[in-house]
Amino acid sequence: MENETHRSELLRLFKEQTEALEDEVFGGLSLSERREYDRRTKRINELEIKIQASAIAKKSSQSAKTNQKRQWSKESETDTPQAEAHQPYRSREKGSPDAISNSRRKRGKGKKESDQTDSE
Repeated sequence: MENETHRSELLRLFKEQTEALEDEVFGGLSLSERREYDRRTKRINELEIKIQASAIAKKSSQSAKTNQKRQWSKESETDTPQAEAHQPYRSREKGSPDAISNSRRKRGKGKKESDQTDSE
C-alpha cells in the first residue's frame, strides 16, 4: 500500500517538473521556482530509491519462499546401502581386488625360484 502512495506522489512530482520545465523554456524560472524545482528533484530521487528497495525486498522474499517450497518438495536423501559404502583402501588398490592376490602370487613365485637357485 505504501508503495502505491509513493508511486502516486512520484507521478504528481513528474507532472509538476514537466510544467516547470515548460515554464522555464517559455518564460524562465524565478529563484523560488528554481529552488522548488530542485526540491522536487531530490524528492523524486528519494522516492525512486524507496520504490526500488521495496521491489528488491519483495523479489527476495518471493525467491526465498520459492526456495523453501523447493526444499520441502525435494525427495529425502536415503542412506547409502552397505554394498556401496566406502571400500577399504586395499580393495581399491590398482583398480581391482585381484591386484592383491596377483601380487601375492608373484612374491610366492619369486621365493620358490630363489630357493631353487640356492639349492643348485
